[in-house]
Amino acid sequence: MVAPEIALTLLSGSAEQPVVVVGPSLGTRVERLWSTAAALLSDYRVIGWDLPGHGRSAPATQPFSTEELASAVLGAVDAEVGADAPLRYAGDSFGGAVGLQLILDHPDRFEAAAILCSGAKIATVEVWRGRVDLVCREGLGPVQRASPERWFGERVKARPTDESRAVVEELADIDAASYCGACAALAAFDVRDRLSAIQVPLLAVAGSDDLVTTAEQHGELVCHTPGASFEVLPGVGHLAPLEDPSATAALLEKHFAKESG
Repeated sequence: MVAPEIALTLLSGSAEQPVVVVGPSLGTRVERLWSTAAALLSDYRVIGWDLPGHGRSAPATQPFSTEELASAVLGAVDAEVGADAPLRYAGDSFGGAVGLQLILDHPDRFEAAAILCSGAKIATVEVWRGRVDLVCREGLGPVQRASPERWFGERVKARPTDESRAVVEELADIDAASYCGACAALAAFDVRDRLSAIQVPLLAVAGSDDLVTTAEQHGELVCHTPGASFEVLPGVGHLAPLEDPSATAALLEKHFAKESG
């Protein structure tokens, strides 16, 4: 099986700074989702990665699992910064699921990690199969039209921003087959029975208005993860780094600084 090709984007910082890797939500470009929050992480070199067929990453040529995606992300990062560089990680939604996979499979590579609006299992197999069937029948148009309701908290729904409009518009540029491949990977992803094995300091961040991965689900994850901490961002939906970049960056800075000493 051919590993997915993952493209990286330098979002902020310089080669001399410690590295933070950030991951995207399904249907988003990492640059759009994370750029503002990354710029606020001024003590770090922030590198983002894109899902297959999203942003700068090439479309998927065959099915891939979350495990294979995580390995491809780490391989791309190691090629960029070196396999001995200590890493910190933060990912939203699918990017958070990849983060859990990374710290379970490669705990020695990460000093700390954060998952935002994510979980050890996201939605159900039936939900993802239904999404794939919809995209196969009608393309990404219906997904794009439903995204504002599914993605955003009440604050952004009431007053859309240039960034919130842009992230929805950009969904139309994503490779539909790769999007379906990502849905299939999420359908199979479930690490709930492995949470007790996590050794990397973990922060879970929920949006109070998130309908996809609720605050209650984050709380359950934290209860099963040794030493994990938990924060809720008020008024935020499913795309925390875009909806509230200042609060997101502040939580990450605090978590990463604490774990660095």
